[in-house]
Amino acid sequence: MKNWKLLTCVVAAGLAFYSCDSNDDENTENLTDDLTGTWELSRMAVPTAQDFDNDGDSNTDLTTEGSCYNSSWISFREDGTYEQHMSMTTAADGGTSLDCDMMVSSGTYTQSGNTVTTTRTSGEGSLNMTFNFDADDHTLTATEEDGSYTGWNNATSLFTALTGNLQLTFTKYTENEDDNGNGQDDDDNIDMTSMNEVVGNFGLNSFMVGNAQDLDNDGDSSMNLMTESNCYADSNITFNADGTYEREWSQSILSNLGTSLTCSTTTETGTWTRQGDRIITRHLSGDAMVATELLLDAESNTMQSEGDQQYPIYNSVTSLFAMVTGNVNMEYSKE
Repeated sequence: MKNWKLLTCVVAAGLAFYSCDSNDDENTENLTDDLTGTWELSRMAVPTAQDFDNDGDSNTDLTTEGSCYNSSWISFREDGTYEQHMSMTTAADGGTSLDCDMMVSSGTYTQSGNTVTTTRTSGEGSLNMTFNFDADDHTLTATEEDGSYTGWNNATSLFTALTGNLQLTFTKYTENEDDNGNGQDDDDNIDMTSMNEVVGNFGLNSFMVGNAQDLDNDGDSSMNLMTESNCYADSNITFNADGTYEREWSQSILSNLGTSLTCSTTTETGTWTRQGDRIITRHLSGDAMVATELLLDAESNTMQSEGDQQYPIYNSVTSLFAMVTGNVNMEYSKE
């Protein structure tokens, strides 16, 4: 009975197959031929949407958020070895900016049907990865559990390392196993168009308070203190391309025990980052780090900042000026 089954396998349906074993070997060889070559990372899905390129649109697919991840590739060779270059966005400068780092690894791989398993023997990255191989769609997909990626922390307004399940998709780029992909030698993944929207000097054009004041005693009151004092006109913020900024702040303060006002100018320096339309500046005040948020309108080239701040008022009862704390809305225009 055992011999009959073997004969059936070899000559089933007459001339349909030369042998069962030869057919299996041929299918495996075809799959291996399709696998050999270079594959580029076409999708990297993370649990939380990010906006690394600062265009205002967040996406869970990090390959759409700048050019960093687009430099990732893996090459499978006919001799059973592979080489992989993985570019990834990482937090830099204490989380105030982003860098594009690369991990290079190599090792061996095995293939069982549509499953491809890599085993790293040198370099950095995962020791083992299992890919689902789709020869028809020319894709390799893998899930990395508890993988590391960079994300934005709204609570701290900083970039930080996060963990979660990462879904990676590689798409066949070429049959050439030594092509190394269509990568780019990027120093970072900050979109220059987005960067240029911020870089430059923004001058203060309004300082809006809750109640109208008549600081210049001309009989006309205004909630915009820039029309009530010349001091505020010299206030500006300069954003530099290296992620630093300088702010010159001029304001009216009390003088002569409140009988008059005078101008006071201070300068601060620090760093800035962008998250969508939010521009966050940070500077040291004593031992504390102070963060200030501005809202960018790229179409009108303006920024707005709102929050509690001190400003002068005139007290008609005492006939003296006084400093109060209240909500202030400031708008800057690009010069």
